Amino acid sequence: MSDLQFVSWKEVFLKALDEKDRNKAALLLHDADLAIFRRQQELDDSPLHREELSAIAVAIEALRVTRRALNAIDKSTVGPPQAEGNHANETTDK
Repeated sequence: MSDLQFVSWKEVFLKALDEKDRNKAALLLHDADLAIFRRQQELDDSPLHREELSAIAVAIEALRVTRRALNAIDKSTVGPPQAEGNHANETTDK
């Protein structure tokens, strides 16, 4: 993570959004959050950086939506255990 200090938050953000592997994406989302947080601290709500702060706000929302989508995919791949049990009962009843 110490490499983040030399990488633009935008680069980390875009890499996180482009990652197809869910495990890698989760790590990159965390790295992007950290890079964005650090940059926000550097800018300190300065009116001179209003455009970048607006871009950061959009990026934070995009990361939130992406993280939520990844969590939904993870939950949908794990089916309810009852569904398998119901199918087993149907075959044993015949």
